[in-house]
Amino acid sequence: MKKPLLLLTIFITITCLFPQLTFAKTGWVSDMLLLTFRQGPGASYAVIKTLKSNTPVLILEEKNDFYKVELQSKEIGWVNKKFITFELPKPFIIDQLKQKNKDLQASLTTALDEKERKQTPLIEPSKNSQKIIKENKRLQEKNSMLSREIEILKEENKGFLKIDMIKWFLAGVGVLLLGWIIGHNISSKKRRSGSLLG
Repeated sequence: MKKPLLLLTIFITITCLFPQLTFAKTGWVSDMLLLTFRQGPGASYAVIKTLKSNTPVLILEEKNDFYKVELQSKEIGWVNKKFITFELPKPFIIDQLKQKNKDLQASLTTALDEKERKQTPLIEPSKNSQKIIKENKRLQEKNSMLSREIEILKEENKGFLKIDMIKWFLAGVGVLLLGWIIGHNISSKKRRSGSLLG
C-alpha cells in the first residue's frame, strides 16, 4: 500500500516542479502574422520579439490564454495560444512533398538506369533473333514457291512421261520391224543362194 502512494507522490511532485516534461508539444505560429513573444502570460508583459508565421515552438506550459514556449534558439517566453496551430504548416508540407518528389524522381531514374543496364545485354541477341525470324520467314516463302514449282513440273512431267513411253514403244517396234526385215532379207537371200547352188 505504501509503494503505490509513494509512486503517486513522486509523479505529482515531478508534474508540479517540471510542468514542461508533461506538456511539451510542438506547435507553429499560424496564419501569416507576427506574433508577440512576451516575458509573461499576458498582454501587460514586455514583448521580447515578434515571431513570424510557421515558426516552430515547443509548448512547455499553458496558463489562461497563453502558452509558455521554447524557440529553437532556446529562448523561453509566452505567446497567445489562439495563434498557435498543431497542424504542420503548408510550406513545410510543400517542402516535404517536393523532397518526396525529388526522391521519387531519383528512384525512377535509378530504376530506369537499372532497367536499361539489364536490357542492354538482351538487345543484341534480340536484334539477331529478329534477323533470324525475318530470314526464316523469307526461306519459308521461298520453300513454298519452290514446292509450287515442283508440283507444276510434276504435272508437266506426267505428259512428258507418256510421250516418252510412246516414243520408246515406237522405237522398240521400229527396231523389231527393222530386225525382222533384215532377218527376212538375209533368210530370203540364203534361200535363193541355196536354190541356185542346188
